[in-house]
This record gives sequence, C-alpha cells and structure tokens, in this order.
Amino acid sequence: MHILLIHEIFVTPDEGGGTRHYELARYLTQMGHRVTVIASDVDYLSGQKKLKRREIKEGIEIIYSRTLSSVHKNFIYRALAFVSFSISSFFDALRIKNVDIIWGTSPPLFQTLTSMMVASLKRKPFVFEVRDLWLDFAKELKVVNNHFILSFLKRLETILYKKANKIIVNSPGFIPFIEKKINKDKISLIPNGVITREFEVEGKRVENFRKNLDLEDKFIVMYVGNVGVANDIDCIIESAEILRDYDDIIFLIVGGGIKKKELIEYAKQKGLNNVIFLNPFPKREIPTVISSADVCLATLKNTPLFKTVYPNKVFDYMASGKPTILAIDGVIREVIEDAEGGIFVPPGDSKGLAEAILTYYNNRELISIHGRNARDYVKKYFERENIARELEKCLKEVILK
Repeated sequence: MHILLIHEIFVTPDEGGGTRHYELARYLTQMGHRVTVIASDVDYLSGQKKLKRREIKEGIEIIYSRTLSSVHKNFIYRALAFVSFSISSFFDALRIKNVDIIWGTSPPLFQTLTSMMVASLKRKPFVFEVRDLWLDFAKELKVVNNHFILSFLKRLETILYKKANKIIVNSPGFIPFIEKKINKDKISLIPNGVITREFEVEGKRVENFRKNLDLEDKFIVMYVGNVGVANDIDCIIESAEILRDYDDIIFLIVGGGIKKKELIEYAKQKGLNNVIFLNPFPKREIPTVISSADVCLATLKNTPLFKTVYPNKVFDYMASGKPTILAIDGVIREVIEDAEGGIFVPPGDSKGLAEAILTYYNNRELISIHGRNARDYVKKYFERENIARELEKCLKEVILK
C-alpha cells in the first residue's frame, strides 16, 4: 500500500524532536509499503528553514512544503505558519499519485483538514491521528481565549472525527474524550513507544559528552524536550533554586521552544549556576545525551487534561535505563508506577521535585534498580516495531473496508 502522511512537524533522526512518525514510516517501508510524507520546510524547534525541497531517507520519500518561519513568535504568527503549511501541503499532496490511504495528524489541526480534503478529492480513505487534545489544552492554558475561534475550531474538529474512516490515538487517555463524539469502535490505540536497541550506548560516548560540558563528576538531572507553555520548566528551575547549595547537582534542560529565552533569563535573574540550557540535539544523538544523566525529569502544568498524555520523552528515558521523576499525573503515571521505574511528584510541586531528586542523590542503588525496571518494561510493552505492526494492521483494515 502507498501511504501519504501530511505532517508539518515531521522529524528525522538528523533533527531535534520526537521521531515517532519517522520510525513508524521506516518500519512500514521495511514491511514492503511505500510511504510519502509531506512536511514543513521549517524546523519546529529551531524555527530555521530547511534548504531542501525533497529527499529520500531509508526508503521514505519526504516532500518539504513552504511554510512561514514564524512558529515561535506568538499565537497569531504560529497560526499563520500552520495555515501556510496547510495551503502549500494541499497542492503538494494533490501531485502525489497512486495513493491508497491519507494519514493526517494533529496538532496542528489545520493540516488534518488538508488531509481530509485531499482524501476526498482522491477518493481514498482518511485516517485522523490525534496526538493530543490540542484545542482543550489551548483553552485550559489560556493560549487561545477567543470564544469564536475556539467554537469554530471545535466544530471543525468534530467534522474531522466524523469524516475520518479511522481515528488513531497515541494515548489511551484520549479515548474517553473522543468517544463522546463518535463510536468507540472507530478508534484505535497506536501508542507512543521507542526502539530500545538504539538506546544501548557505549560508556565512552557518555564520558565524552560529560567531559565536553565539564560535568564528569556531577549528578546530572536532565529534562529533554519542548520548552513551551505547557511544559512547566518554571517548576524545574524552582527546584534548582531549592537545591542550589548542592554544588555537584546540575540541571540540564535540553531542547527548544517558545519559552526558552524567557526561562534562560528567569534562571539568570535567580543567579542559578546549577541550571544549564542546551540547544536541541539531532534525535540520533539523544540516546547518548540521556545516557549521560543520572535521573530524568518529565513535567507538565497542573492541568487535569494532561492526565491523558503519553509523553515521548518518558519512553526515551525508560529505554535509556534512567529513572523518571514524573510531575505528570494520569496514564503515564500508571506506566511509571507499573514499571517501578521512577518517582511520581504532584504537578507543579517544585519542593516535591527537589525531594525526589535528593532521594536518588542519596541512594545510587535505587537509580540502578528503577532504571533497569524501566528499560525492561518499555521493551516488553512499548517496542516501536511491535507498534508499527499494529499500525500496518489498522491501515490495511481501513483500506479493505
């Protein structure tokens, strides 16, 4: 089958960010299928233009559609960037021939509308993948306050749910929300996961990474991922302030996003020498980066809807054999607690976060135990190759209906 994926924030291993779709597409090509991806020509984390129009990587054909370079300015500019991609990707998608199924993914929502329209014009099945409850999150975090805009986008979202031949979700937490609008039988869980073998890192590479940062003998507490409105990096910085008298505890915040400059200034104002911000690394380097940590952090704002999410970073931490200090409640908490692979802290509790860090700081054996548990668990239940097989089965069923 020939699968067309329209995904503005498609990430390859040479870039920073989550590579869920790249890895799934790679496995699908290895299974004998053809995958064409239409992606943005702007890197989402850095905002930099990609100086290429088309490439083939590991059998995946990637078309880069023109997009405004304004994704990190503010909500209005970000919306314009999303709309610009939706328009350019529409015309690029129409040029792709002999497609069997159209796969649209959200957020952002606009590209999914493009996917639905292309599927309708080509008379092919349309699969709608929900990666988070974007509109609900935007409303709760007050990223979007305009009632008219929210109401319009909600109606659009409902239309997409109903028009889709299949709904894919990457977390079981989304299903109760979506089944209020459509039949549950239309929803399939294709969860986030990881290729565990890619996180088997040589000790020398870890030593070199620490040495290059002059952190050979430090206790490294690491956050890897987006530095945005929802991620509550403020809580991490406040924990660093609590632990500032521990000279050998260093916080590494690795990633990019709309809040990064503001948070760097925030840490400077507090005079925190124990917080280091690093730019995003290409995904192929992330196993070495994470393996250099002692413990890892996953944080989100204290918002009930965030109980629904399966953050990619947590599965990467687990595959690296690192314990996760998790300031996110809900379905991902169940994963960490079932695995016995970390410590849960209530979201927004900077003091609790600091106490959890000290628990590991004072008990290095617990780091090894929880790290080993985490790796064994994620390998058993969230191996990407097995998830790709489930996706292939799901797509085939849609085509055959």
